[in-house]
Amino acid sequence: MRILHLANLYAPVIGGLERSVATSSEELVRRGHEVTVLTLAPASPLSSGVPASSGVPASSGVPASSGVPASSGVPASETRSGVRVVRVRSVATSLLPGMNQDRAKPFHPTAPDPLTTADIRRVLRSSPFDVVHSHDWLMYSYLPLRFGAAGLPHVHTAHDFGLTCVKKTYAREGGMCGGARLARCVSCASDQYGRPRALVLTSALRAHRHRGIDALTAISPSVAQALRGARLPGGLPIRVVSSMVPDGLDQLALSTARPSWLPDRPYLLFVGALGPHKGVHVLFGAYRRLVNGWRATSPPPPLVCIGTPRVDTPPIPPGVVVRHDVPHAQVMAAWRGAAIGLVPSLNEAMGQVAVEALLARTPVIASRTGGLADMIRDGESGLHVPPGDPVALASAIRRLLADSELAARLRDAGYQRGLDYTASRVVPQIEEVYRSVLRPR
Repeated sequence: MRILHLANLYAPVIGGLERSVATSSEELVRRGHEVTVLTLAPASPLSSGVPASSGVPASSGVPASSGVPASSGVPASETRSGVRVVRVRSVATSLLPGMNQDRAKPFHPTAPDPLTTADIRRVLRSSPFDVVHSHDWLMYSYLPLRFGAAGLPHVHTAHDFGLTCVKKTYAREGGMCGGARLARCVSCASDQYGRPRALVLTSALRAHRHRGIDALTAISPSVAQALRGARLPGGLPIRVVSSMVPDGLDQLALSTARPSWLPDRPYLLFVGALGPHKGVHVLFGAYRRLVNGWRATSPPPPLVCIGTPRVDTPPIPPGVVVRHDVPHAQVMAAWRGAAIGLVPSLNEAMGQVAVEALLARTPVIASRTGGLADMIRDGESGLHVPPGDPVALASAIRRLLADSELAARLRDAGYQRGLDYTASRVVPQIEEVYRSVLRPR
C-alpha cells in the first residue's frame, strides 16, 4: 500500500505522538509499504542538528511551490529511515505564534489552513496514494479535499482528547472533564490560549461534524470513551488500536551502559514533561512525605526526573536529580536500573513512558486514569494509585520498596504486558484498518 500520514509535528521533533507516528511509519516500510509523512514546516530553526536546506530534491515529487522557508532549518523534503517526509506551509504558523510553549513548533488550528490544504492537494496529485491516515488537527486541512477529485479513503487516529477538548487533555480543575460545553470549554482553555483564541478554537471544534473520516481509531479505551462526546458522523465505529513503541527497547535497555550521572544506589525514576498535567507536583509532594517519614538506617532513595522543563514546573525538592535532553538509549538504561518507575499523570491518553518502563522490567506505580488504567493491571503488571493523591503515591512507594517479591512479580508480568504495545504487534491491526476502508463498499 501507498500511505500518506498527516501529522502536525514529526522528527526531529520529539514527543509521544511523534514517536508513535514515526514508529508505525518505519514498521510499515519494513513490512513492504510505501510511506510518506506530510507535516508542517517549523517557524524557526529546530535544535536538532538537521542541516538547513531550502531546495526540493527533483525526485521527491514535492511541488516546487511548497514554500518551506529556508530559515526553518529543515529541508522541505527528506527521507528518514525509509520514510519520505514532506514539510508544508501554514498560515497559522505565522499568525498564531506562541500557541505551543516551544515557539519553533508549528501549530494547526481546529479549522482548515488554506496554505496547508493547497499543499496537501498538490502532494496528493503529484504521487499516487491509496489511503490517507491523519493523527491530529492537521486532519482539518484534509477534510475539505476528502470528497473532491484528490480525495482518498481516510483513517483518523485519536492520540489524545483533541476531538472533544482544545486543550487535548479532557481535564478540568485537576480531574476528568464532565463533558464538552462551549462556555465551560472556553473558560477552561482561556488560561492556555487566552480567551479570544480559546473562543475561536473551541467554536470551530464544536462546529465540526467530521464528515470525511472513513475509519476512526483511538489509542486507548479512555480516548475512545471521550470520543463519544465529539461530533462524529452517525454510525461511525471507534476501534481501539493502541499507540506503540519500537521493537527492541528491552534489548536497548540491556545493552546501553548505565549513565554516569545516575545515583550509585537504588533510585526512583520519572520520565516526562515536568508539568502539573503529568502530576509532577503530586510526585514531589509524595517524595517529601517519603523522605520525612523515612525510618530505615539507610538513606531514602533519590528521585530522578528526566524531562522537559516548563514555566509551570514546581520547585524542585532537595534530593531530586533533574536531567534534560537525555538520549533515548540512556533513558532506557535509566529505566532498567530504577527501583521503581513512577507515572503520576492526572490524565493520560495512553502513556508511552509506562510502556518503556515495563519493557525495561521496571516495576511501575501509575495513576488509575486514562490509558494507564487499562495498561496497568493493579497488583499484576504494576500498582495503581488515585490521580492527584500524594499520600497514596507515597504509601505505594513504601510498599513496593519493602516487598521484593511483589517487585519481582511486577517486573516479569509488566514486561509481558509491555510487549502488547510494540510495533510488531500493533501495526498488523493498522493494516487491517487500511484494508477495511479500501474494500469495495
